[in-house]
Amino acid sequence: MRWVGIDEAGYGPNLGPLVMTAVIAESDQAIVRAPAELDPWGDLAETVDRAAGDPAKLWVDDSKAIHRAKDGRQRLEMGCLAVLDAALGARPRSFADLVAALNLADSGQLELEPWASPAASAALARPRWLDSAAILDRRPLAHPRGDWRISEVRVVVVGPARFNEGLARRGSKAAVHFEAFARLLRGAWEREPARPTRVVSDIHGGRRYYLEPLSEAFPEIWIDRGREDRQASCYTLRAEPRSLELELRPKADGSNGLVALASIVSKTIRELWMDVFNAYWLDQVEGLRPTAGYPVDAARFRAAIDVRAQALGLDPRIWWRAR
Repeated sequence: MRWVGIDEAGYGPNLGPLVMTAVIAESDQAIVRAPAELDPWGDLAETVDRAAGDPAKLWVDDSKAIHRAKDGRQRLEMGCLAVLDAALGARPRSFADLVAALNLADSGQLELEPWASPAASAALARPRWLDSAAILDRRPLAHPRGDWRISEVRVVVVGPARFNEGLARRGSKAAVHFEAFARLLRGAWEREPARPTRVVSDIHGGRRYYLEPLSEAFPEIWIDRGREDRQASCYTLRAEPRSLELELRPKADGSNGLVALASIVSKTIRELWMDVFNAYWLDQVEGLRPTAGYPVDAARFRAAIDVRAQALGLDPRIWWRAR
């Protein structure tokens, strides 16, 4: 059996990337009655807790809930590192190491090149996670009986320039968002076919109906439509010997452990990206305060950097998302 959780960070901002992650778990054992969803809070109760829970355990939850808690940023990064450790056996020491571990630099999707400067490079290489060893050494995401394991983590980053290109080509933020989702869903679909696959994702904005974009993304695959209501939108993709069940539901990052982990990875990468972006501009504009990139504050930040950006020849299309 294969289980996949998908979630994103950065759909709403004007600054920074959209980041979407799939966290994949598998079982090599013959399970007579495989659970529809994994329960890390139950299966890993000795090492995992909810946001603001036991400080000696790894927090697995909606990334926003973790980020709001005391030491939330460190807790987010610890969760991201735990996923990479479980899936890849890697413990990056910096954002640059994390980028290398996930092979994000090769595709150019990060779009960090315009922000190359001593200040930005220092942010990219800054040592991190130095206080995480005590929790990570317990291997908090390893099932004590080995019933399942986190086998892979995949990340799609849509930088500002590609986001704007997608807007011009597809006409809406929702379409750009779904393209990133379809890439991750395609990856889950194309994995070794003998395992039935169950994918859970948070809903995309307020969307309830997904059959049309799914059919466009997978024209060669038969798709059965299940329920489509306020609680869930469900679909089954079939093409022998493959099958994939997909469920999108509100607040899945608070109810499904793999979606929560995907939320944590996505949020962490976006926060680290914004660290580099902010470092560049704080070095360029005296007295500038950093931004998270969301509307209102993003407008304040843009007004402060516009003149300097023009002087540097930095077209807003490479750093300001049109919607």
